[in-house]
Amino acid sequence: MAILRARPNQVLRGGAAAVNYLQREFSKKNYISIRNDVLADLKAQHTGFKTKYSEHSIMWGHWIGTSVLFRPELRFEHSYDLPACDSGTKSNQFTFAVDVIFKF
Repeated sequence: MAILRARPNQVLRGGAAAVNYLQREFSKKNYISIRNDVLADLKAQHTGFKTKYSEHSIMWGHWIGTSVLFRPELRFEHSYDLPACDSGTKSNQFTFAVDVIFKF
């Protein structure tokens, strides 16, 4: 069963942001999460660049036992009005990251 989690637009000084999650549990130890974010940083106070951004990611969560969560993620980020990635030289960026969370 899919769980949809959405937050309404949050008004920021000089911009706005929204985020949406979609999660699907496949077993007690495995789930996938899809996340979409938008951010309008109109005064460059959050990112250093006056532009709009979107971020799209897919993540797999895998529990190892009951106290270790392994979480690899693939993310795509895009800046719309000007290049803001890679020190202002590119408009797009891919990121692969892994979290290992210990619950105690």
